[in-house]
Amino acid sequence: MTDRGAPGPRPYQEGRTLTVVPRLDGIDLSGTVRLHANECVLGPAPGVAEAAAAAAATAHRYADVTCAALRRAIAERHGLDPGRIVCGNGSEELLDLVGRAYARPGDEILFPAHSFIQFAIVAWRMGAAAVEAPLGPGFAVNVDALLDRVGPRTRVLFLANPNNPTGVEVPARDVRRLADALPAHVLLVLDGAYAEFAAPETGQQALALAAERPNVLVTRTFSKAYGMAAMRLGWAFGPAPVIRALDNLRGIGNVGGPAQAAGIAAMAAQGHVARVAAHASAERAWLSARLAAAGFAVIPSAANFVLARLPEGCALSGDAAVRRLAAAGYLVRANADYDLPDWLRITVGHRADMERLADRLAAIAGGGPDGDPGAT
Repeated sequence: MTDRGAPGPRPYQEGRTLTVVPRLDGIDLSGTVRLHANECVLGPAPGVAEAAAAAAATAHRYADVTCAALRRAIAERHGLDPGRIVCGNGSEELLDLVGRAYARPGDEILFPAHSFIQFAIVAWRMGAAAVEAPLGPGFAVNVDALLDRVGPRTRVLFLANPNNPTGVEVPARDVRRLADALPAHVLLVLDGAYAEFAAPETGQQALALAAERPNVLVTRTFSKAYGMAAMRLGWAFGPAPVIRALDNLRGIGNVGGPAQAAGIAAMAAQGHVARVAAHASAERAWLSARLAAAGFAVIPSAANFVLARLPEGCALSGDAAVRRLAAAGYLVRANADYDLPDWLRITVGHRADMERLADRLAAIAGGGPDGDPGAT
């Protein structure tokens, strides 16, 4: 007989906050200017939405579970072997598959401090230890510190380049030195979610390392420079045994037909990606200068966002500043979950929106009406 008073099934990670999207409860967010999620303000390339819509006309049919045409399009663009590519429901799914394939309770997953929070989440989900290596000045990745923390239980080393939330780019020579010194039992995962915004050699070298090394994997996404965040589409390239392991673990049909069609169209529209990157570079420089002039400490970024610390003496915390800005119609990201409580991450947007936001941030920095902790 069933004991109705007995507890039900218990999840292993009940107490963890397994999310990369902090909530803003109690604030009407409709109509806000979205500068918090690093979305592409220029949108997808012409033809991408049309390709997705055309594919949706056959929504009653299963899509190609192998993503063969999409993998060929990616391979042709980057000069890769399509047999060494696996596609995912965003690159985050692929990072999660890495954890499932290579880590177990008692193992370690290593990454630099203040890295993309998904890296720690991957470790937590598997019951592995999330191990951080300290950074150098200016949030620079310290290759020696990473290597010092590699041990017999290290299974995966995640390196985002450029990194989120700092925007810092790791020089190509440092990435190669890390790959050269890493023990063979550790999988080096080079997360290139923002590679299109960085120096061309950053993404090119990552793919070259994954082509020649048995323990290097590259992940990429269509969410950022391609302007396809809602499509949830990503891909990984690496050694055939690693790709086979991820392919065996992914869900059957993990990438829908409209997303595949949109990805193929996007790969053929590299001029749009170049325009997106150029816009991000120019507007990032403008925003960085405005914030620095208002007293914010600004980290040089190679992505489509800027990380800035509230000026010393500011009466608001990062979380409070984010709530104040949200109430005024502007969404930016707080970073307390990255152990950066006084820092704001601001996506590069349209100039008119950023001008108004910069004015509000300057008021916060200067203790004006928007900076008054008692203001509503």
